Amino acid sequence: MKQAEQRSRRRSGMMRAAVAMGWLLCALPAGAGPSSCQRELGTTDVTLIKSVLHVRGVQHAPQDQQCAAYRRHVATVTRVREVFERCLSGSQRDVDLRQVEGVLDDANGVIARMCEPMRQSVRTELAGPADVP
Repeated sequence: MKQAEQRSRRRSGMMRAAVAMGWLLCALPAGAGPSSCQRELGTTDVTLIKSVLHVRGVQHAPQDQQCAAYRRHVATVTRVREVFERCLSGSQRDVDLRQVEGVLDDANGVIARMCEPMRQSVRTELAGPADVP
């Protein structure tokens, strides 16, 4: 039951992330800064969609693959946040950045719940019984 509950939470978090990212992409202003910003903002949607699809695609994969996908997703969303910080302005910028922060918090929460305990158990196994205090 615990694994089913974790999967359900991950799916719920990813759905919120996907909806938030979709909403953010629809809210982008057409003339949001210099042409490099327009280009960067234009590529963020494709990058985010690929990242969300990748995370969703590994939801039944081994845990280490899921963790790697979530870590890549955090890196991708962090880069998107940097573009938003640089290229958006006004009150909509603040709203968009808060939503991106929420997506990052959700993904980092999944990593903390699912991946960090796994990493610690691997360290314990590698240390062996004689090395464990």
